[in-house]
Amino acid sequence: MLINLCTVVLILIHGVEGLSLNQNQKFLVKLKGKTVSFRCEVTGLTSGNFVHWYHKKDGDTFKRLLYISESGVATSEAKDFVSEKIGNSYGIKLKETKEEHAGMYYCACWEGNHSERKL
Repeated sequence: MLINLCTVVLILIHGVEGLSLNQNQKFLVKLKGKTVSFRCEVTGLTSGNFVHWYHKKDGDTFKRLLYISESGVATSEAKDFVSEKIGNSYGIKLKETKEEHAGMYYCACWEGNHSERKL
């Protein structure tokens, strides 16, 4: 059975000069049980800032999977995903796709402490 796994770049930048985020991979279809990776190329990320990965299914709200610091330290909020950082590439990897993993995957970054932001 095929699972549609889509990635879209969501850029949340607030007053940041020189910070850029790029994701070339826009659409991906994988067989159930296969490995999949998503990557964002981020330049200008400084110490204390993070690249965040989110998953969104149709009709649901965004769910944060994990976030990765500039140094590569990750904090995970989802058991199935692991972080991958190589140079300026910040990624997530899923070793075994399941039906529940279908949906859109977004990466985002912004400057400053995210806990200080008011929406």
